[in-house]
Amino acid sequence: MMKKNYVAVAFLICSVSLLKAQEKDSVATTKIDELVMVGTRAAPRSSVTTPLPIDNIDASIIKSSGYTQLGQTLQYRIPSFNSTSAAVQDATSLLDPFEIRNMGSSRTLVLINGKRKNQSSLIFTQNTIGKGETGTDLSAIPSIAIKKIEILRDGASAQYGSDAIAGVINIILKDKIDFTEANANFGMFSKGDGFSQNFNIITGTTFKNGGFVTFSSNIQNNDYAYRNGNVNPYWEAQTFGADQNVVNAYLAKYPDAQNKNAYPKKSNISFLVNSSVILSEHSSLYANASLAVKKVNSFANHRTPYWVNPNNVINSPDGFTPTFIGDLTDYGATLGYKNKTENDWNIDMSATFGGNKILYTVGNTFNSSLGASSPINFKPGGFRFNNIVGNIDVTKRFSESVALAFGTEARREEYEIYAGDYASYYQTGAISFPGISQDDAGIFSRYNVGVYADAAFDISDATSLNATARFENYSDFGSALVWKVSAKQNIIGKKLIARASASTGFKAPSLQQVYLSTIQNVFSNGTIVSEGLFNNIGKEAKAVGIPSLDAEKSLNFTFGLGIQPNKNFSITIDGYLIKLYDRILLSSRMSDQATILSPLSAIGISNVTAASFFINGVDTNTLGVDLVANYRNINIATGKMALNLAMNINHSEITKNSSKLDGLNLVAPFNRTEEALATTSRPSLKAVFGIDYAIKKWNFSLNNTLFGKAVYANSGMPGASLAWNDPSAASQSYLEFSPRVTSDLAINYNINDKNTINLSVMNIFNVIPKWELMNLPSGTSYDEIYNAVTFNGRYQQSSYDAQHFSIFGTQFMLGYNIKF
Repeated sequence: MMKKNYVAVAFLICSVSLLKAQEKDSVATTKIDELVMVGTRAAPRSSVTTPLPIDNIDASIIKSSGYTQLGQTLQYRIPSFNSTSAAVQDATSLLDPFEIRNMGSSRTLVLINGKRKNQSSLIFTQNTIGKGETGTDLSAIPSIAIKKIEILRDGASAQYGSDAIAGVINIILKDKIDFTEANANFGMFSKGDGFSQNFNIITGTTFKNGGFVTFSSNIQNNDYAYRNGNVNPYWEAQTFGADQNVVNAYLAKYPDAQNKNAYPKKSNISFLVNSSVILSEHSSLYANASLAVKKVNSFANHRTPYWVNPNNVINSPDGFTPTFIGDLTDYGATLGYKNKTENDWNIDMSATFGGNKILYTVGNTFNSSLGASSPINFKPGGFRFNNIVGNIDVTKRFSESVALAFGTEARREEYEIYAGDYASYYQTGAISFPGISQDDAGIFSRYNVGVYADAAFDISDATSLNATARFENYSDFGSALVWKVSAKQNIIGKKLIARASASTGFKAPSLQQVYLSTIQNVFSNGTIVSEGLFNNIGKEAKAVGIPSLDAEKSLNFTFGLGIQPNKNFSITIDGYLIKLYDRILLSSRMSDQATILSPLSAIGISNVTAASFFINGVDTNTLGVDLVANYRNINIATGKMALNLAMNINHSEITKNSSKLDGLNLVAPFNRTEEALATTSRPSLKAVFGIDYAIKKWNFSLNNTLFGKAVYANSGMPGASLAWNDPSAASQSYLEFSPRVTSDLAINYNINDKNTINLSVMNIFNVIPKWELMNLPSGTSYDEIYNAVTFNGRYQQSSYDAQHFSIFGTQFMLGYNIKF
């Protein structure tokens, strides 16, 4: 464990360090002067001449994409970005997990105007993208407030610290506007459901001396969209051990077993203010603050009469559907001061506060342990996370060839687990979503101090080098020292450039991963089981022998080329290798009697059939290539066309179990399901091809997204519970998602310079994920496995716990934008 003398450590490192040049402006010297576009001619996409691969998404692409959620916009524009909405996933419906380069949401750092944004208090525990990780709520920022989004596709722990192993998303807010703009968008799916309304407004003013203030707000609502499947009567009876005639009669009346496989109902309102005040010719104050409040309504699986006996608590002979409500509040604020001294030192000091709070309500269910006295509505608890971050950044350009920077960051994080009401967690707990017990509740905190240094050298007009080092010290797990070097070489002027980088990185275990402990009801192979998710420091972990969490470590390499023979044609291609050591994952639901259940029973834990823990579990390799090409200003008739292609090829694999597990005799701590979630459940190939055409007052955009093959091993499939490295695992069955292409069309008509009307049709051809069961053992019934994967047909358009992309099909959106 580290020493407590953080101030002394910070001064020592600062005194011997060289300096930092952050990617966001590359020591304020790199100009992104040539850009490749995707989705619209006016929106920059990827830098050709910068020393690192950077996507640059302009506000116009966000507005014209047709999508009202930022995550959805990036999903269908950025090949290395993956995010999707899942149905019937309880708390996961509160925000969509996302990731870059198949690395998990917690390994992409999100910034607002270059300052760290708080994480969500929610950690994903369902079998979805990002399982075992926490992320950032991208929907908390009104889309109309965004000026552009910079995405650094490279490891950046040396520049920014923890969570930047895969890259950085920097959301830059609009500034210096002296007008008011508003838009309204209305949408629905082709099945006539999921009706949505989205309203945005931004207004602002500029001051004579260069300062400004802007205000923006977003109000958004969407209704449910149902995609129920018809239930197979035979396998339904087999699953529940029910009388076949009873099941047949029920399904004759309700073919979908009254299940609600739904896109959740959401209501969201957010506010944001961004400002700068000029104090003098060389100094200014800046500030921004945001608040988002969201309510999400969804459903658990319908409990049929032959599944759960309502004990007269819920007076419904046809069963009952538990409801799930999540109330989320996300907030943040930054106050900073910039000054340029007489000696041309640039000083930036800031303080950032941010947080996220989630509270749950479960209704139309009961606690069977309480019998007839059970309530039917529960408050099962929730979570809160906040952080306070202080930054000091100093930069100076000493000559045309040398720039240096240094700085420090101090951060305090706090995580709170709220207990539910007693009835929600008593014994078996509320059906569908047991509450959090008083024993698992608490407030937990930590703090860390980091210092960095960077030096940038323009050796010649054609050659530049950059070196960065960072040291961080955490109060709970220890310290980390990481570095990064990058270089750019002009080969044929700016027409052909080569760039490369090598870096180390780290990701500190989150407070959520260290302290979360809860009992979950999990659907597995046709049955509901009680799983204990136990924290990393409690008696349960000690009984089983689980070691304390340590930081992940990474080694990143990139090499790329930028090609621009003329101003209208450009290509970037960047290869990467990310070696991740001691990767933190949520383990399999382990149920081995000798190593799990007996040790737990010995300390009085006997009410669970399986247990999982957060563990530094495996080492992984991620190898891939990003390609972006653009050909613009093609004259056709009296208009202009642009063609855009972007592609990501990604291969991830587990190389070995982490050395942290040496000496433990755990049976399948990471099985084939967990392996697939961490490596192959996202497309191995994703490509975006866009055609943009502008003629007079009309703008047309056709965007086609290819989702390549993905592989998954659902629970309930033969061999899914085997350890990922079991010698027989490679020959077991799996679920394969076929390549699919979705097409989006956006039409904008500029009535005049202040009024625009737009129509968007997303997923024109109503393409939904398509999958097959592969490599089934001889003698195995295809129908039996199919029904285990789909919960007897309830989820026909996707498997129960994984999906390739959205299952909701064609969506129409009509919008109007006015500026005054």
